[in-house]
Amino acid sequence: MKKGMVKGNISFGNAGKEEMLMKITGLKHRVVGVPVKYPVVSCVRKSKKVMFVILDIYTDEGITGISYVQAFHNHGAKAITSCINYLEPFLIGEDPRNVYALWKKMWDATKLLGHQGLAVFAVSLVDIALWDISSKVAALPLYTYLGGKQQNLEAYQSDGLWLESPEAVQKQAEEFVSQGFKTIKIRLGRRDINDDIKVLKEIRNIVSDDTELLCDVNQGWDTEISSEMDKYLQLYGVQWIEEPIDAENVIGYKNLSKSMKTPLTFGENLYHINSFLEFLKMDNVKTLTPDLQRIGGITGWKRLNVLFDFHNKFSSLHLFPEISVHLFPLIEKKRKLEWVSWSTPLFKEPLVCENATVLMPEGKGLCLEWDEKAISRMQE
Repeated sequence: MKKGMVKGNISFGNAGKEEMLMKITGLKHRVVGVPVKYPVVSCVRKSKKVMFVILDIYTDEGITGISYVQAFHNHGAKAITSCINYLEPFLIGEDPRNVYALWKKMWDATKLLGHQGLAVFAVSLVDIALWDISSKVAALPLYTYLGGKQQNLEAYQSDGLWLESPEAVQKQAEEFVSQGFKTIKIRLGRRDINDDIKVLKEIRNIVSDDTELLCDVNQGWDTEISSEMDKYLQLYGVQWIEEPIDAENVIGYKNLSKSMKTPLTFGENLYHINSFLEFLKMDNVKTLTPDLQRIGGITGWKRLNVLFDFHNKFSSLHLFPEISVHLFPLIEKKRKLEWVSWSTPLFKEPLVCENATVLMPEGKGLCLEWDEKAISRMQE
């Protein structure tokens, strides 16, 4: 029999060893609303709980892959689960370890839906669970399976500091610094920019000079306000300004990249590789922060990571710390990991961040297991 041919239920691989085929037998999705300690209040979103779609992919070998994405609201959740139902027939009976082939199959199946929006969320959700299965089969944590090395990762605090009163934000900043965080992210974009300036001034006055301040506007300014605010961002030592204007305003970002001195950070609202190409050419876009649910999951991220390295760009990842922790060892020029605790209640043994350091997990795959009791209480 020729190399690579299949006989019955046994595949003869390149090493000449017999390997049993696996098959995907089913998918199970649920919608969960997790209350958060610090209500999300930004230019684009207000919420006291975070909506997730969580996924289990079952196999005939008894190994289950899991993953989650944000849905933002119930309508978004219903659309994502509908896309999962659409993708399921393309996956049943397939070997989950053929991640790249299945990613391409899903990508082709969603062409008519478009490769932006909730259809991509669904593809990403499945992709991450497939990588979980593959690394579990190998009996390795995902970061080792991907070729990374276990290490502790420094994180920045991103749980709070939303568009609240200066007094509330000041109190949270003191709390986060007392927890050991040396870098904190502040949200800007209030209706009156003088209120943003006041918040920056008061936070800088209460934290030490060696505390790094990151700012995220969540697309709340225009180019004129961004240019005007640049001098204040520099005055108070802001290390980066994230998404100051509309994410689709490429010309605006080109202009700001030339005029602003505060380093620009961008990427969480971009979809797949093509959307990043223009931003890789901008000198003052110093850091890219792709979002796993918008770029096609881990498979999409792996492609982007090569580009970031080639263009000598720093990068981090937007949210998803339980998954990001497995990818960070593969980043050549990494910024700190974004720490949020939103998804912590979903897991029996959640990822831990102590003294601003994320301890990489041990185990197999994502090293995560659902807390079914907690999920049942929060299920929508």
